[in-house]
Amino acid sequence: MKRRFLALLLVLVTGLCISNSAFAEQRIYLMAGQSNMMGFGKTYHLPPAFRKTPSNVTFYYQGRPRKLAQYSHFGPEVSFAHYVARAFPNDEHIIVKFAATGSHIQQWMPGQPLYQGMLRQLGFSIKEKNPKIAAVVWMQGESDALNNARASQYSHNLKRFVTSLRKDLKAPNSLFIMGEINPLGKDFPLVKSVQKSQREVRSQVRNILLTPSNDLGKIFDNIHYSAQGQMELGKRFADAYISRAH
Repeated sequence: MKRRFLALLLVLVTGLCISNSAFAEQRIYLMAGQSNMMGFGKTYHLPPAFRKTPSNVTFYYQGRPRKLAQYSHFGPEVSFAHYVARAFPNDEHIIVKFAATGSHIQQWMPGQPLYQGMLRQLGFSIKEKNPKIAAVVWMQGESDALNNARASQYSHNLKRFVTSLRKDLKAPNSLFIMGEINPLGKDFPLVKSVQKSQREVRSQVRNILLTPSNDLGKIFDNIHYSAQGQMELGKRFADAYISRAH
């Protein structure tokens, strides 16, 4: 009886040890921006494998854990999650997404509702006092290409956003990955100006990567990425992160 008890105890202890050390590292990603981060890709166009959440991924949206591809539309988080999960299979990947359709960057400045809301969402999702942020993934700027007043200030505002966010996240060296904007049409006369600002910020602020998006598929409005475009955008974000990750 004593031998059986000790054997059972050993099994339980071993199980607890395995459970507590299931993941070698925790990687937290904040994904934020406007409508192309929110996503207009139709979920039924996803390959079957992408409709499931990898076992080492937790996705938070609107302050709650969600399954990937849970709704009728999806953004770049789906393929991003699958590629980073595959690249680092022994690590835990936590993705927190916060997006606002049609938002311009002034609305994301420190103290503004979107900035504060983003930090609150992160706090709701990540219970640790000082979570280590592996990367911020940013897809925003289309609204700033609508008029000169916004476009002319985009570089200044983006630098302030990155610097403030890193300070508030207590992650001064965190990787910042942004997608190049490329809406088409006469309603966006200052796309090239915003793209130039994105390149300037990449060259002037440390640890920033700019992901090209000029060849991504779009839906009928020539602004929002299609399902195929979103899958490729998420893959490019993941590739950018993996290229710098340790």
